[in-house]
Amino acid sequence: EGLLTLKKRAIDENVSYIETMFKSAPSSDSPDFDARVRQAGASDAALDEAMAAWLGALDTDAKFNQNLSSYTRRIAESHAGVDDANFTMRYQSYVFRLQSPSRVFSSMVGGFKAAAQGGLVVGLNIVGQESSHISMRDYSLHMKMFKFLKTRYPGVKLALHAGELALGDVPPEGLKFHINEALSVAGANRIGHGIDLAHESNAIGIMKTMREKDIPVEINLTSNAFISGIKGDDHPLTLYRKYGVPYVISTDDAGVTRHTLSNEYVLFASRYKPDYAEVKKASYNGLRYAFLSASDKKRLTAQLDARFARFEAEVA
Repeated sequence: EGLLTLKKRAIDENVSYIETMFKSAPSSDSPDFDARVRQAGASDAALDEAMAAWLGALDTDAKFNQNLSSYTRRIAESHAGVDDANFTMRYQSYVFRLQSPSRVFSSMVGGFKAAAQGGLVVGLNIVGQESSHISMRDYSLHMKMFKFLKTRYPGVKLALHAGELALGDVPPEGLKFHINEALSVAGANRIGHGIDLAHESNAIGIMKTMREKDIPVEINLTSNAFISGIKGDDHPLTLYRKYGVPYVISTDDAGVTRHTLSNEYVLFASRYKPDYAEVKKASYNGLRYAFLSASDKKRLTAQLDARFARFEAEVA
């Protein structure tokens, strides 16, 4: 029922594609893995060995695999009646940061496995308050987990919430590396939020990497103002635009703050005064950087071409 509500709202807004999250992949506890992770400390080799052992155990864990099958089946069942000729919805699996290493890693494994099947789950994200104690303590660990699994499932796409931090949320040192590690360690295909950019030690390098590798940042204006108090000229969208970093306009938590994608475009246009061509490009970017198959992108882009042609003819 919730997904069909999202669909109706999207159609009312002239939106043809949504990538959303509504259910996380299954997870499992392993006190042994948690202990090995802590013992590994700064040793990447010891950490890789622990992750390889835990991955092997999960691969043969009947209950874990049964839960994973139930997870993908539940998504398929919930998705019934959502897609049609003019609207498409796909899903990101998500990992909750604020858990034990074994829970985070096993949920990550489930998400990678689900996305690797090439069905309705098209990518993986990580969520949870980034400024919390566990998130900050384990941030680099989580990025190394993504890196480990990305080498085993190289086709799986990652849209990682990184740098959703403002000055004062955490000690200053905590603002210096989150976006950078999401890119250089985890191999993110999109960056969510990225609002601590100006505080990152490698800010110029981050923007250069994102521009050259065509990695977009997801801009969430309402969410960033509501949660972090970052808006107007204080928002790093000014930097991303100046340095040619690709971006998409998104809602983040429309179900919580009860706003719309249309409103995000109104905020973007009224605050940053883009010309029509830039607004139009941002709209196309929503499909260009979607975690869709090439055929789905081609189909939806052709539909968007036709919608813009009609709109521009009416305005002219």
